[in-house]
Amino acid sequence: MQQARRSASGSHHDLSVQDRSDALRNDVERLFAADLPVALYLDIDGTLLDVALTPSTVRIPPILPHLLDALSQRLSGAVAIITGRPLKEADELLHPARFVAAGVHGAQMRISSDGAIESLAPSLDQALQDDIRKIVIDLPGIVFEDKGNGIALHYRLAPEQHTALMMMLEKLVMKYPEQFTIFGGRKVVEVLPVGFSKGRALRTLASMPPFANRTPVMIGDDIADIAAFNAAEELGGFGLKVAGEHFSHEEASFHGPADVLEWLQKLSRVKD
Repeated sequence: MQQARRSASGSHHDLSVQDRSDALRNDVERLFAADLPVALYLDIDGTLLDVALTPSTVRIPPILPHLLDALSQRLSGAVAIITGRPLKEADELLHPARFVAAGVHGAQMRISSDGAIESLAPSLDQALQDDIRKIVIDLPGIVFEDKGNGIALHYRLAPEQHTALMMMLEKLVMKYPEQFTIFGGRKVVEVLPVGFSKGRALRTLASMPPFANRTPVMIGDDIADIAAFNAAEELGGFGLKVAGEHFSHEEASFHGPADVLEWLQKLSRVKD
């Protein structure tokens, strides 16, 4: 069955970029229509929610928690959140719904919806944190976000600082070899311990009940989601892109979060 899925997905390589992205979305719709076992992995910002100027000012569509709950029920619990946010924040955004989840790009994980959040990575070295804070002081407009297992540096309020920010962080890579990785994102640069990614998180969850032996479908909008797309495809599933700052409308299966929610609503059979 897994090989058949791979062959079906692979047959789309001869299509145009736009036709291939549409075909992948249609493939997933057919899986749902046939009630085949699917596992759904969802990013939050830029995928389920429109991106805001700062992480704390996002708007939550009222239907979202109910919609995700309905999807989880239809898929026998096989819905997971894979986000760059700390899981405590993700829970607050999706309250009262709770899901299996990976936060801070997999550095945090909860393997059951009613379970505890587990930290899988140590906090960054204090000296490294201090050096990063100095960078923020030197670059006005950069917003420092401490995620516990990592640090996010938001430059949406000062996009002109991006080049200087990256140059300073690259110098720290040489000062602290093998200690951290830099992830780019939508007007954000994330600093995380080495060895963690959304791809690793998806593979971990895909091996556990209720996700095991299901076709994985990852939906995301950002560079950091590419590792999860690749993991899903390697496991015989699908990576569906959301258009935005990193993926064009031609290469994406969705035009934006509103399109994603409308599609998920159709799959969940939930009415307004």
